[in-house]
Amino acid sequence: MPIRHVIIPLDVSNVSFAAMECGQDLARRLGVDTEVVSVTTPRYANVTAAALRQLVDDGRPSSIRVISSERHDVEGVLAEEVLADDTALWCIGSHGRTAIGELLFGSVSADLVRDAGVPIVVTGPQASARPDATVLAIALDGSDVSETILPGALALADQLGLTVRLLQVGHAEVPPDAVESAFLHRVADSLDRRDPVDYDTLHGDSATELAGYVSRNDDVAMLAMATRGVPGGARISVPSVAMRVLRHAATPVLLLHPPQPAEHPAEAEAPQQQVDVRPRVVVGLDTLASSEPALRWAADEASRRGAVLQVVHTWLIPVGSIYGAAVWPEVEACRDAALETVTEAREAISGWYPDLEVETVVAEGGAAHTIAGRSEGAIMVVLGSHHHHWLTRAVFGSTPVSSLTHVRCPLVIIPCDEDSEQ
Repeated sequence: MPIRHVIIPLDVSNVSFAAMECGQDLARRLGVDTEVVSVTTPRYANVTAAALRQLVDDGRPSSIRVISSERHDVEGVLAEEVLADDTALWCIGSHGRTAIGELLFGSVSADLVRDAGVPIVVTGPQASARPDATVLAIALDGSDVSETILPGALALADQLGLTVRLLQVGHAEVPPDAVESAFLHRVADSLDRRDPVDYDTLHGDSATELAGYVSRNDDVAMLAMATRGVPGGARISVPSVAMRVLRHAATPVLLLHPPQPAEHPAEAEAPQQQVDVRPRVVVGLDTLASSEPALRWAADEASRRGAVLQVVHTWLIPVGSIYGAAVWPEVEACRDAALETVTEAREAISGWYPDLEVETVVAEGGAAHTIAGRSEGAIMVVLGSHHHHWLTRAVFGSTPVSSLTHVRCPLVIIPCDEDSEQ
């Protein structure tokens, strides 16, 4: 169905205003008009209409429409509007909130994608329009769910005049030349396209690599991918690749939540990992100072066995509050601090064992879950243990204890307190 207009939902947030730029770029490429819509209660309908009209008067060529409703689920109202008009392309702004952020503040864009069941363009906090870009990149992971984005993405690419590029992310532990591109080749050959379909295989963490690829390649106008629609509560333990990509992507992301999601979110979001068969010793890192005994022991063991030493460090976004209001630090600052921690540890290990091959893994999320994922196929996992007060252990837990029932190889726990001999 040809797209006849681009619809941009708008509220009072900066991210929704940022979506205007991307929505107008899409409309320009399509040769259609834009429409700005806003959902509000009947009491504020006139005020909202005046605010939207001011945007149009400021030189942004759009028609306006106010949807008056007493309902509190804005995303439900918008989803009905999406399904009622199959000639519109929707472009909505998103804060790209984490799972905890979505639980605390909600996410209209995430809920809209989950409820609508059709492709929707979402602009994250880092996204901007690239008027001269010529490529629509489609992310696939080999699953049937990921391929559901293909029909909508290909149709949109044709109408936007963009060429298609397929992307697949392999795992960082596997040497790049060992990852087969047969899957992308098969998909590319199966597409009925006049022009050849390009494809690239990336290596590393899926969300990080996809967002980084878009940032590095200025010819990419948009990234397209399917999402399994895991809500914020489930995403605390089951990370969503799509939402992590959206949080950092430099371009709009075309997202599709297929109408029939997988039955169990943990099974749906579990990445299809290739087991790293190289000899590896995996060691958990808190900080260099607190984990040094475990790092030294693991490095010595890896050196003695001729194995690779994988240093795993995880980070979470700390949430504080002032008078009941949540205070959120800069996400990039948290990630940069994590990268500095592993860099410091790697330099120290290289000083102890210059010939030892050291790999570092930095991941957002829980330490026990991440280490368990890296343990498959490893010689052993080495973790440092600290004698925390019983109340601290009860509230925050213990990574070694949590890992006991999840790692898939021998687990070695090294005391890391100065008074450990006692």
